[in-house]
Amino acid sequence: MRSVELVEADAPLVDVPAPRPSWLRRHAGWGAAAAAVLVAVLVAVQTSSATHDRARVAALATVPGVLAPLDGTLDVAWRLDFEHSSAIWSGPADGVLVSGASQQGGFVLLGTDVSDGSKLWTMPVTPDPGPNAWAWCLPVGTGASAVAVCTAGNNSGLWQVTAPDRVLWVVAPRTGRVLAQRTLPMTAQIAALDGHLLVAEPADDDHWRVQATDAVTGAAAWTYTSERVEGGAHVLDSPQLTPVQDGVLLVVPGHMWSIGGDGHLVASVADGDETWWTGLRAGAAMGFTEQGDAGYRSTVVLADGSRFASTEAELTVYPDDGSDPDLFFTTDRADGGSLVARSALDGSVVWRSGVAPNSAVLVGGTLYAGTSGALVALDAASGDQRWRTAVDHPVAQLSTDGRYLAATDGSSEVDVYGMRDGTRAWSIDLRDVLHTETLGSVGFYGATRFLLASLPDGTVVALR
Repeated sequence: MRSVELVEADAPLVDVPAPRPSWLRRHAGWGAAAAAVLVAVLVAVQTSSATHDRARVAALATVPGVLAPLDGTLDVAWRLDFEHSSAIWSGPADGVLVSGASQQGGFVLLGTDVSDGSKLWTMPVTPDPGPNAWAWCLPVGTGASAVAVCTAGNNSGLWQVTAPDRVLWVVAPRTGRVLAQRTLPMTAQIAALDGHLLVAEPADDDHWRVQATDAVTGAAAWTYTSERVEGGAHVLDSPQLTPVQDGVLLVVPGHMWSIGGDGHLVASVADGDETWWTGLRAGAAMGFTEQGDAGYRSTVVLADGSRFASTEAELTVYPDDGSDPDLFFTTDRADGGSLVARSALDGSVVWRSGVAPNSAVLVGGTLYAGTSGALVALDAASGDQRWRTAVDHPVAQLSTDGRYLAATDGSSEVDVYGMRDGTRAWSIDLRDVLHTETLGSVGFYGATRFLLASLPDGTVVALR
């Protein structure tokens, strides 16, 4: 038997329409196309952002003090024995650290590749400065045109007073070939500026002279001679010669001259014998004197030569990519060391912050400040806080690779934070890396792009 459906004879036969497709099904083609476009846009944005980040990090690699990429660990890159460790302070010339040391056969210069610590060459030089001599090699110029200007001396005070002159060896950093040799008075000072070798020395009994020369040929680019100095220019007074942005500071007891990069006088300041001068950002300079119970006194000289007195101290911003070039930063000793941003044009206060930094880095318009208990990111132009991260030790030194901030209190621990939001990425104890219980110091000093640690025997270890 089969069941059937009965239909009344007078009931009309009606076609029932199919259900209407949903909106999603009706627009599925458009939706798929839109999703494909969205995915393509997101991929393009991410690719563009990654490309931009890589380009930014690559550009920062040329900024002095910026670290080699931080990748979650630190390993030993190279070591320098105590005799050659002073080379880290002056930095490499064309990728080579040049140092010198006394050996049994005389005095020898050494070239060390800063990327891997390999010894490229040794070069005996004369005259021999004597046993236990120190050496200092200054990079002059940049890239393949750079040379190393080396000098040496002995720590004996009697030798320094009686020695008639000091020798400069101008060396090709990649080969060790001595390109030139000259002598200077023992108390003359040298510096590098805009590819020139600067030499400061007495011009006569009453005047000081700074001359910018070609390090190899000795040809003078410009010469500045001071006005008559009260008390005379004594050959035993060793001047301070400090390069600043677009110029140099010449300082002798009781006087400072700010000299432009072409040899013109920017400012001449008579001050106390105990005043120490340093360069700030944007061509400004600061002289400061501790006055015991009377507090702290400083004088700020701007790039146009104008000056004003303050209670502020310098804030070393390093690394500094040059963003916000019309600002310089100080700390106000009269206000607990709080941060002050000033205009380089007229010295006026642009903003103040309650942040009291021990260290600072400036990258891409953001000032990163390390304090006794926090890491803080501030908008350099306005002082507005972008983020703040609490830390469990003072941030005595701070540096960056362009993606992360590396902080240390100078002992053995290094903490690494993301630059975007201050999140801690990782930490490491260098005693574990170096298999030692004691470290002399840890820091980002020098211009090698490495974190440097000193061991109790004086050896310096570069880590990356």
